[in-house]
Amino acid sequence: MSRGQDPVEYFEALREAGGEPVRIESGADALLALSDARGLLVTGGVDVDPASYGAPPSPLVTGVEPERDRLETELLRAARERGLPTLCICRGLQIANVAFGGTLIADIPAALGDRATIRHEQRRSDGRSERGLIAEHVVRIEPDSRLAAIVGTTELVTGARHHQSADVCAADLRIVGRTPDGIVEALEARFASPFWLAVQWHPESTRALDDGASRAIFRAFVDAAV
Repeated sequence: MSRGQDPVEYFEALREAGGEPVRIESGADALLALSDARGLLVTGGVDVDPASYGAPPSPLVTGVEPERDRLETELLRAARERGLPTLCICRGLQIANVAFGGTLIADIPAALGDRATIRHEQRRSDGRSERGLIAEHVVRIEPDSRLAAIVGTTELVTGARHHQSADVCAADLRIVGRTPDGIVEALEARFASPFWLAVQWHPESTRALDDGASRAIFRAFVDAAV
């Protein structure tokens, strides 16, 4: 996780699903960190450094942590090699796409311009990001995807707290969810894995709000890891 972030919601979601989380600190040895792991969760956080996918610096990208980018790239690749179940959330989707050769949209409002019709982040009256569901943020899910089977629907209202997203999809990944404005909201692996899913929204924050869809995602991940 990024410096200063509180993992409590992620830990609660994993424990609720029957897992026991262990936090990997920045600077850790990726292979050693995964030696006893049964799965890998890559969480949300600060922007991904454009340098990690060969893009120039952007004034719209702030607060990057290159050391975290490097660590999570190593973790994702090692987890793939070891066949570990993997769940990526928000920034986790973005760094996973980069780790396997994809690129990112540095800033969705700037990229879409007049085509921006959906809020991918909503601010409350106190200036903080809305952590619940956003009615217009509907993810359309591919019917033949594992995600559709997990959540039991092909259209899901979710939360959203992001201004970056996947652009060119990595060849080893498959887009299985988008919002109507075309922004990538879910990826699955083309390579063999007991479980591999990346979602752009925050199911850890909406477990009590979406008729069980968020809980089902964590349960499927933990079930694959035990």
